[in-house]
Amino acid sequence: MVSKVIIGAFTACLWLETAVLAHHSVTVNFDASRAMDLTGRLKEVDIRNPHSRITLEVKQPDGAVKEWLIEWSDRNALVRRKVPFQLLHVGDTVTINVSPSRMLDNLAYFRTAVLPDSSILRDCGFGAFREAIANGETVDCQPERAK
Repeated sequence: MVSKVIIGAFTACLWLETAVLAHHSVTVNFDASRAMDLTGRLKEVDIRNPHSRITLEVKQPDGAVKEWLIEWSDRNALVRRKVPFQLLHVGDTVTINVSPSRMLDNLAYFRTAVLPDSSILRDCGFGAFREAIANGETVDCQPERAK
């Protein structure tokens, strides 16, 4: 009887761990192979923990406006990587390159953004941050300026 309880508890722990990891996995939830550009007006920019979110109003071909919810890294990670997210201003028209959700048609994950001055806001990502720390350097994800 005790062994059945232990096996049941172990199975439950594995299941919960898998669910938690899947929830936090960008590659599980978003399809990087189908990257797309969304151009619209920034309605909301919420840089916070545990996940940042941008709301973008995108005009559809029929004239209707569709709200896209764009997820992004947490505030702490963006600050550590020196991503100048404060360049995103509510009301600005921007083009954001995203990885669309595998499940919802108005949810995506941030990749880059073309700002009103044509500079490109990018997130160097955790890999670049980890590599810089390993080499005793710092990461600075400054936007690429238009040429």
